[in-house]
Amino acid sequence: MAAERARRWIAERPHHLGLGAFAAGLALRPSAALGTAAALAAALALARLHSRAALVALLMLLGAVVGAARIDAIDRAAGRAGPAGAEVRGRALVLERPQRSRFGSSAVLRLESGARVLARAGVTMRWPDGGEPGTVVAVSGVAREPRRGSTFDWPAQLRRRGIRFELELESLRPTGARRGGPMGVIDSARRRAGAALGAGLAPDRAALARGMVLGQDEAVGDREREDFQRAGLAHVLAVSGQNVMLLCLLALPFLRAARAGPRTRVWVPLALIAAYVPLAGAGASLQRAGVMGAAGLIAIAAGRAGSRAYALELAAAVTLALNPRVAGDPGWQLSFAAVAGIMLLARPIERALAGLPRLLGEGIAVTVAATVATAPLMAHHFGSLSVAGLLANIVALPLVAPIMWIGMLQAALAQLSVPIASALGPLDDVLLRALQAIVRTFADAPGASVKLALRSPPAVVAAYVAIGLALVAVARVARLGEPRARSTAAAFRLLAPRTRAALVAVAAALGAAGWSYATAPSAPPTELTVRFLDVGQGDATLIQDGAGANVLFDGGPPEARVYRLLRRYGVRQVDLMVSTHQSRDHQGGLHEVLQRIPVRAMVENGYGTADPDYQRLLSEARARGVPVTTAQAGQVYRVGRLTIQVLGPRPRAPGEPAPDEPNPIGVAAIVSEGDFDLWLSADAESDAILQYPLRPVEAMKVSHHGSRDPGLPEVLNRLQPHLAAIEVGKGNSYGHPTPETLAALRAAVPNVYRTDQDGTVSVSVAHDGSESVATAR
Repeated sequence: MAAERARRWIAERPHHLGLGAFAAGLALRPSAALGTAAALAAALALARLHSRAALVALLMLLGAVVGAARIDAIDRAAGRAGPAGAEVRGRALVLERPQRSRFGSSAVLRLESGARVLARAGVTMRWPDGGEPGTVVAVSGVAREPRRGSTFDWPAQLRRRGIRFELELESLRPTGARRGGPMGVIDSARRRAGAALGAGLAPDRAALARGMVLGQDEAVGDREREDFQRAGLAHVLAVSGQNVMLLCLLALPFLRAARAGPRTRVWVPLALIAAYVPLAGAGASLQRAGVMGAAGLIAIAAGRAGSRAYALELAAAVTLALNPRVAGDPGWQLSFAAVAGIMLLARPIERALAGLPRLLGEGIAVTVAATVATAPLMAHHFGSLSVAGLLANIVALPLVAPIMWIGMLQAALAQLSVPIASALGPLDDVLLRALQAIVRTFADAPGASVKLALRSPPAVVAAYVAIGLALVAVARVARLGEPRARSTAAAFRLLAPRTRAALVAVAAALGAAGWSYATAPSAPPTELTVRFLDVGQGDATLIQDGAGANVLFDGGPPEARVYRLLRRYGVRQVDLMVSTHQSRDHQGGLHEVLQRIPVRAMVENGYGTADPDYQRLLSEARARGVPVTTAQAGQVYRVGRLTIQVLGPRPRAPGEPAPDEPNPIGVAAIVSEGDFDLWLSADAESDAILQYPLRPVEAMKVSHHGSRDPGLPEVLNRLQPHLAAIEVGKGNSYGHPTPETLAALRAAVPNVYRTDQDGTVSVSVAHDGSESVATAR
């Protein structure tokens, strides 16, 4: 019976079948398309659908031929920048805003030959007009083949974008020119919209607004981007079908107020979509949404019932015809998977939630459907899944649409130079602050994201099969509960609206209380605890005195997000934060500590450095009213039960320039409580350490991540520790810890730990002086 229904469904939908076959052919290589077409044709022939079999085979092979021709054209255009090693000189058009990094910046350019390249600029180079898309620049440089990473196929990623070569820039100069024509008009409109969206907002919230509305997410910080991903809200930063839907919904009240007729109510949204897609960057997911929206509107104008499945197939065919390699793009895959999941699952879930207010029920249904449908792909591409995502999306639901609508109004009004565009900024600021707070709350929750890597396509297919079987099982169990479940839902719907709202509010409050309890950080320790924190290739050491006082020496690199570790270990405030010296892998994480956790006092040791990031750290501390003192030999700090004796560095002479190498002047100190002493020396090695009045200690942090230090045996002979910990990153490129250092430690120290193998190492000292060690791995 089921097989006959499937046969009839296929027979009645030749257009769906043909378009799907053509789209599949575009995505497949000719050899794969030939085998797939033969298999499908044979299956349809066995089902006595001979005409459909021929249709599928023909259109799939046609799609493969068209796709191969399109790829050949893209590759020929991309190859005009080469060969590798060729010198490139001339004018180029900036196509995308530059992406910044520690090593400089990069942007996609189109050369005079028509080739697209990824141009890499050094740290000292400045992009004319800030690298606004549409800017014409004069460049010179050398074409290079992109290198494949150890775990990521970077050349394949560039090929999906029509790029074969990277261009190492030697010079980058303005020309004063901009592109013209229709795209020049779009560029001007984008600049006006971007300026209106950022008016009156702090840089981080301005970046969010531009990212959410215009797709200009290059200014969104890496840490904020990671927070959105951990919270399951990364899709909010990508312009997609949600934007197109909200744009059309925003237009409807104005069309009603203008008493527009049925045709106008179709053609105006269609024109808005046509303008918005290139304005917001025309990414793969936005192209899909634009095609689907346009198909639906055209169906309405023609007086025909629109088919969402057919519109999805049409969107796939159009985007693949433009670039067949886009099928390998994670954004394209996630976009189509989310829409397919919503089409298949949202309605049944919404029926199950029929007792809830309609908007809430629809929002939950769409969120659950999209989350389930994209989970295997998220695990495949990113190696993790957001456990908090489902709840975070529901909580953020009331904020996302208003932020989008305000931003779209600002963008539209900016084109008319209406002053009210910037006046909407304060309202947008309130909503963006609230969204940031929600994102950070869920991202910071322990277990918000779990590592789950589906490394191969078969594993992804197996995951989807498992989800399908689970959904079938849930449906069968739900049927067993009938008719009681349906009658209960009906009885709930018969309750007074206020009563239903009250019950929903109580359920939400209980859920929030349960979430708070489940994700609450652990209580602070009741005995002295030293934690050598696993922050990768960097340093961060937390000392908790057992009575509520917390001292932090360094914060590791910014990507380690050390403040999360502090919260996990019950740190509600940092009584003393020590920045031992200027180095990104020591100071980088301290910015977020200042932002997220109250800090009572700070000891700094910039030693005259002009490093902008270090100066920003000091400015942030002083702006928050944190007392800042400079580390010097001879100082003694008392924090709770802890005594901190600073042995180095020596005081800096007036006017003395900052050293070229800051490691030797890192803060060296002994932290004591009772009979327990801890030696900390940042990155200072034996040439500096042996000048200090050393004495025996119980534990030590090995200097400079275990780098080679010929004088280490003498340091160990004077310190005589029975425990040593090396704070070092797994697989680091420096060869830390070195074999010589490990040999010296094993010969002199009974217990040696390293964070790359053991994770965070926690040393607890009981009130009777006994010690215990716990490792995270």
